[in-house]
Amino acid sequence: MGEKRRPVRRVGRREDTMPDKESLRAAGGDLLKRIGAVMEKVDWTSFMELARLLPQARRTYVTGAGRSGLVARSFGMRLMHAGLPAFIPGETITPAAGEGDLLVAISCTGETGITDYMVRRAQQLGAKVVAVTAEPDSPLARDADHVVHIPAAAEDIVVRAAVFEHAASLCLDAVFNVLADKLKLDLETYRQRHANLE
Repeated sequence: MGEKRRPVRRVGRREDTMPDKESLRAAGGDLLKRIGAVMEKVDWTSFMELARLLPQARRTYVTGAGRSGLVARSFGMRLMHAGLPAFIPGETITPAAGEGDLLVAISCTGETGITDYMVRRAQQLGAKVVAVTAEPDSPLARDADHVVHIPAAAEDIVVRAAVFEHAASLCLDAVFNVLADKLKLDLETYRQRHANLE
């Protein structure tokens, strides 16, 4: 006979656990304030170097784990809109990396094993690596050729990660906006490159 199953405890809707509008507004405002504080401290010089490297790269690969991976994918899409070849490592249609290529690796802690492995592998293949991280002394940063520091302060790990991801996304969007301007990306070209099988 199989193991006896415990009954599943159903959690009903309890009014005392439902957030009120003011709590949500305060939480959103707090998050926005924290992101703004990080954006004020960003050293944009490091992003200038990233913006310089991107158009020079033969191909750009973007990577990260978890929500940092979502930020990476979003940035990869932006690069494609700018007409720059961008790929996600691990996808079946991603070509081989090598000399002249660039890997942009995103990790808040700079200690994500798979991301750091990807950095070392890319360098073995002759690609340059840019690390986007909150920890400039992390293994990821030490292994990279260039570091873009997002100064999300060490505090509650969940809040810190959220602030890092939002700030990184905004900063990388700023890089895209500058590149789009330099590459003279007009609205019609942008529309032609935007996904339409949706």
